Amino acid sequence: MADEEKHGYKIELSALLTIGGIALLFALAIIVVVVSPMFLDPSWVQPSSHFQVQMYEVSDPHTYISRTASGSADIEYVNHLVDGYSLLSFKENDGVRIVAPKDLERYITRLEDKDLKLTSRLLLLRRPMDSPSFAAAEEGEALRKRLKSQWEKDNPNWKEQGLQRRDYSVNELYDPQQTEAFALGLTQGFVENYVDENYVLLDEPSADYHSDPGVVYISNPEEYRIRRFQRGNEKGYRYDPKGEPIASVEQLTDDELGFTSRKDLISMGEHVYAIEGCWYCHTDQSRTLIQDSVLNGSDSYAAPPSSGNEYIYQKITFPGTRRIGPDLARVGVKRPSRDWHKSHFWEPRTESPGSIMPSFRHFFDDDPRGQRHTVIGVPNRNFEAVFQYLMTKGTRITPPTQAWWLGKDPLKTTEIIEGRKRVKK
Repeated sequence: MADEEKHGYKIELSALLTIGGIALLFALAIIVVVVSPMFLDPSWVQPSSHFQVQMYEVSDPHTYISRTASGSADIEYVNHLVDGYSLLSFKENDGVRIVAPKDLERYITRLEDKDLKLTSRLLLLRRPMDSPSFAAAEEGEALRKRLKSQWEKDNPNWKEQGLQRRDYSVNELYDPQQTEAFALGLTQGFVENYVDENYVLLDEPSADYHSDPGVVYISNPEEYRIRRFQRGNEKGYRYDPKGEPIASVEQLTDDELGFTSRKDLISMGEHVYAIEGCWYCHTDQSRTLIQDSVLNGSDSYAAPPSSGNEYIYQKITFPGTRRIGPDLARVGVKRPSRDWHKSHFWEPRTESPGSIMPSFRHFFDDDPRGQRHTVIGVPNRNFEAVFQYLMTKGTRITPPTQAWWLGKDPLKTTEIIEGRKRVKK
């Protein structure tokens, strides 16, 4: 009996030591992976820049994406503008001029202005329209004629020289007297306007990001309006600057218009990436190896290995262990073309000869009427989601005025390639 108790005690002690050892290893893992990086380099697990924060917390939630029409393969972007929050610029260029009532002229960045003027007051551009307080159409046409006449004086022999006579577009800056509005966005919605020098805020900062060293902003916003149509049994809508305005986010995202915020699409794309098993064959990390630094860098500068701050806005991180397919950590930099990804998901071997990646044609809708003259189906929401998700890979790290990998090459890869540093064997 005493021996049995003794052996039982040894078994209990062994179990306790095993549990304690596991707990100790787990604690050490947490310290190494989570705690120590904060002391070695806090930026490793924090946003890399104010630009990264603005993209995910300011731009993404207020950028909406949908098809241009039912059954269309084209998409359009709409910016949600909020008075006192969204930063806007109204800038003239060689072919575009702006007219405005006296009290709004201060918001226009003229050709001769050195600094870009930004405002958080909700203003919009439109085709000049006369009103009781401002004859915008009359003034705009008069300005257009003066500009054309001046161009002809500056180029007296334009006909003999075979030049095309310059024409000008004139817009009106006006106050919609609203707290929110929707503006037609860029054709490439993941490329943002950003400025960090030679700009001035015309209003007191009313949102936290207004005080950052640089800001994302919307350039020359024109109100997004729609006109509904019906062809036989088909109903739809199209963008029309003379159509009806969008009343609210709820209307923009309802079943009829079908817009989805870029923030939600990115989150949805992460889910699609997970359930489709993309991480079985693709890694999502640039390693501390020369080949990775060169592959994910540029001709002049080697790229740094991946760090925690590249994944801080993801719910799931897919570092991966196999590279049957190429690493995707910097795919947003290396493959930014939407058309490339459309073709690649439809039939991978058209873009990557010899690829063993299966086709993802369920990312596309068929055209049952056979009226669309394209060999590729119409991208559906799964495609748009995974594409927007992939476009976050390697991008948004630092402002576009900076190369985010500069000075962050721990391997001194460029020196190794140029023979100025030897690799220890």
